[in-house]
Amino acid sequence: MNEGYLLPTALTLLLPMHTKQPSEAIEGVTAILRGGGSAAEILRFLGFKEQVLFPIEIADYHGRLGESITAIAYSFSRSEQIRKKLKNILLYPVSLLLLTAALFLFFRTSYVPNLTELMSSMQRGEESNAVPAYLLSLPDLFIGFFVLFAVLVVLYRKLLATRPPDVQISWQLSVPITKGFVRLYWSQSFARELGTLLHSGVSLQESLELLQKQRYNLTIQYMAGHIRNEVVMGLPLSTAISRHDFFEGDMASFAQQGEAAGYLGKELVLYSELLMERIEQRVQALMKVIQPTFFLIIAMCIIGAYLAILLPMYNLVHTI
Repeated sequence: MNEGYLLPTALTLLLPMHTKQPSEAIEGVTAILRGGGSAAEILRFLGFKEQVLFPIEIADYHGRLGESITAIAYSFSRSEQIRKKLKNILLYPVSLLLLTAALFLFFRTSYVPNLTELMSSMQRGEESNAVPAYLLSLPDLFIGFFVLFAVLVVLYRKLLATRPPDVQISWQLSVPITKGFVRLYWSQSFARELGTLLHSGVSLQESLELLQKQRYNLTIQYMAGHIRNEVVMGLPLSTAISRHDFFEGDMASFAQQGEAAGYLGKELVLYSELLMERIEQRVQALMKVIQPTFFLIIAMCIIGAYLAILLPMYNLVHTI
């Protein structure tokens, strides 16, 4: 589209290369266009996720559909790079932890029973210093903890999806681990879409009304509704933002600078880019912690194995 192609023409060229049944996809897209459907409805028909449909629906209003699609593609590319880095970071320590668990299982089932029997026969009725096999169960304990944590996260997300937006916000802000990330994400999304609308010449109240009426991001819809109610009452956008804790603390000051300079839309767009950099920096910092944590867990398992085997042997030597 940045090269001058219209959306129907671009889809006609791209669908044969990216779908298994291009004729059916083209027919469906054509039917949506004939019915007056929007770009968001077309992409929804093609199977795109809600997080893509939200900025596309907003782009239908400000008219910068090509730029929005390019920005979405760039954002997904950055997210995919982070995902690959995280996968590479986790691959080695997780594999090593699973291998350690398998080796310890072998020790518990083959080596420990023989060692315990040998020690019992040599102590001749004295109090037995059995091998503390529970130390060899440390890998199982850690793996079980991670599995339990993953199950709880999945259940939490499913339960969260069934709650209204105000409850979702309250729950997510009450979790210390997630509240920083979700506040950054909400502020970045809100600032990007509102800033783009304002920068395109749409008025503030109309922009907030569009964000409130969109159907693909209920959290942003809830935020826009609250901000719009306060703006309608005569409050500046910066003041309205400062009265809600689901935005970043410095978002109000950036909005105030934009209001004073007369470039509110541009200031919000720049602020959204700044928040995206903050998100990436936090993710990078988190990834630097994850791998050493796994290696520390593996080291604890190995130390536990040494203690499980050497301590009984040491006690046995003193009894001989």
